[in-house]
Amino acid sequence: MATDLTERVQEIADARGKPESEILEHALERGVEDLWIEVVLSRYVNDEIDRETAIELVGRDRVKRAERELQAVSDDVQWGLDA
Repeated sequence: MATDLTERVQEIADARGKPESEILEHALERGVEDLWIEVVLSRYVNDEIDRETAIELVGRDRVKRAERELQAVSDDVQWGLDA
């Protein structure tokens, strides 16, 4: 796994003409951002924060998408119970 990761970083760095350290920095920033979004949306759907706070933290589009996904799961569960 580490070798695969190292090779991927090298390939990305070569493709972008940037140093590997910059690629790793960017990857870490993106990863932390993705994890942050997951935490905020999880808190929102679990009623730990309100909708407006979630929107302020991650944006309206992400909150709306989370609501649609939650509704889809709810609809699927209901469909399964009705079957």
